[in-house]
Amino acid sequence: MREAVIVATARTPIGKAYRGAFNDTDPAILSGHAVSEAVRRAGVDGEEVEDLVLGCAIQQGAQGYNIGRLTVPGFRRASPA
Repeated sequence: MREAVIVATARTPIGKAYRGAFNDTDPAILSGHAVSEAVRRAGVDGEEVEDLVLGCAIQQGAQGYNIGRLTVPGFRRASPA
């Protein structure tokens, strides 16, 4: 039986909608920074990550797609299609 563990968490920054500093940042890139930070905090190699749970509240625009699948972390990892 496989064990699931939470090793670290992180979130994207909060900014003012439509006028904020992250207004022009693609959501997949922004969430990638949060994933990379969680991996750094955990002290594990990106290749050791087997699964990722990513939530997105009030999905709209570019976030409305499968944001967890589109997230671009700052480490290389092959993922199944």
